[in-house]
Amino acid sequence: MNSNAARKLPDGLPEVLKAAHQVFITLTTDRILRIEALTQAVHKGQDPGPALTEIAQIAHKIAGVAGTLGYPEIGDGARAIEQKLKTDLAAGDPLRNWDSIAPEIETLLDALEELV
Repeated sequence: MNSNAARKLPDGLPEVLKAAHQVFITLTTDRILRIEALTQAVHKGQDPGPALTEIAQIAHKIAGVAGTLGYPEIGDGARAIEQKLKTDLAAGDPLRNWDSIAPEIETLLDALEELV
């Protein structure tokens, strides 16, 4: 874990959540790298369904924890990405809104990178 992450604990974070925060920060680097790899696969023309499904799953995990740990904007952004991807996947057209979702993913990645 980056030593800066430990200093970036949100103010007022209850003692019981500090361990969860450390796990979240530790997992964030792997999640960033995985989302970047999946996004590149989509841009390279690989079958988008599995990649976008996995991005939605990762976004779901981020959304479920980020707000609780003091990062509501990250949680909201991840939740919006998850919902948009799931909607397009369910419609059978995973790339339907990719041109607008891809920049949102980049914004999320930038915010996550600031944490680690």
